[in-house]
Amino acid sequence: MINLLASKGASTVFLLLLAKFLAPDAFGLIAMTTVVFELANVFVASGLGTAVIRSKSISVLDLNTVFYTNLGISIFAYTAIFISAPYVATFYSQPELTSLIKVMGLIVFINAAKIIQSAILSRDMDFKTLMKANTIATLLSGTLAVTAAYCDWGVWSLVVLMVSQALISASILWLASSWRPQLRFSGESFSRLFAFGRNLLGEGLLSVVFQNSYVLVIGRFFSAEITGLYFFARKINDLISHQLTGAVQQATFPALSTLQDDYQILKHKYRQIMQLMMFMIAPIMLLLAALSFRVVDLLFDEKWLGATPYLQLLCVVGLLYPIHALNVNLLNVIGRSDLVFKVGLFKKTVSLLLLFLALPHGVIGIVWSQVIASFLALLPNTYFSKKLVGYSLAEQLRDVVKPVFAAVLGSSVAGLLASVLALNPYLILLLTVCCGVFCYLISSFWLRAEGLLLIFDRLSRRVERE
Repeated sequence: MINLLASKGASTVFLLLLAKFLAPDAFGLIAMTTVVFELANVFVASGLGTAVIRSKSISVLDLNTVFYTNLGISIFAYTAIFISAPYVATFYSQPELTSLIKVMGLIVFINAAKIIQSAILSRDMDFKTLMKANTIATLLSGTLAVTAAYCDWGVWSLVVLMVSQALISASILWLASSWRPQLRFSGESFSRLFAFGRNLLGEGLLSVVFQNSYVLVIGRFFSAEITGLYFFARKINDLISHQLTGAVQQATFPALSTLQDDYQILKHKYRQIMQLMMFMIAPIMLLLAALSFRVVDLLFDEKWLGATPYLQLLCVVGLLYPIHALNVNLLNVIGRSDLVFKVGLFKKTVSLLLLFLALPHGVIGIVWSQVIASFLALLPNTYFSKKLVGYSLAEQLRDVVKPVFAAVLGSSVAGLLASVLALNPYLILLLTVCCGVFCYLISSFWLRAEGLLLIFDRLSRRVERE
């Protein structure tokens, strides 16, 4: 959580600062570039890092095999990026993309170099070192990016942010880790680890194509400015919902992997995680949806106000994201990456169909298709959770309905106050957030939301021990 607040919180601040200097079309260019970069990066990750974390035992030979496999894939991936850059620029009718893609593609090499270090630290649950690396990298890269933006580097300041953050983080992880690669490779190790990782590779490719298909379609049929507004709204949503969920998943995955053979305990632990996650996520996402216009108006220039309708709808997608992510994580913990791939293929097919059906209705229709797809995805995501460990959709909805209902009440109060108060805009935002949170906590206590009760239980136990 400290890692989240320090590194991701700082990322949000730097994003705000960069938005002050840059126009939406600059963010649109980066969004178009990100599609190619993230697709190549999936090949580098290839599921082998997750396989290392999940394995009950791992050898030095396994680590060397994964390292050189990722390094080889990164060379292939960057070559593909370099060659395809002019064609991508032509597809979007944006000549500047050619050089942007070639430079940002270097991140593929950098990420390949730090996968083993990150996996070892995760296996050891040494999240303190990961926190230091991410926090320092975020602060330094953010400072460099803001300086570049101030010096009128334009869209290249965002490139500075992404490349320097990856490079600094990788450097710190290498200094903190005692592991160093040796000239050893094992076909047996590769086959064993890739048997699990290949399905995650397939799912990762599908996810990247699916997630970026919205940017790809919007960038192809609409302007760079509109693409930038959508990308900006999605980044704000991701910084909250995806990063908070990811932080919890990163901490719980290696611990829950030790329980992979006891489905009864595994289900109990996942119910607790679901209840806690939704208790944290629900008020944040719904308050952001209710106050999005005021947040964007106060913290950004008026040129970004066009992003608020997209942000409001994406907050609903972000609200549901922890449910999807935790169900997928459960399948990974018990070693059923094959089901992760199959479920992912089905969900992406439905979502892409909805995307193309929504295209004639403009960008707002495309974002609505994401909301509908997110609700529909609850069915396949929870089917195997019920079949394997008995955690059904009905049980999951019971675990999340109380915090969601309380968050609806709290955000409604905040939105109503924001519409009637006539005070300083910053004071209005502060008062509405405080009132919304207070109403949410009171409602949660009245409803006896399980997430709140779990927190009270942990705190009382700690007080008793002290």
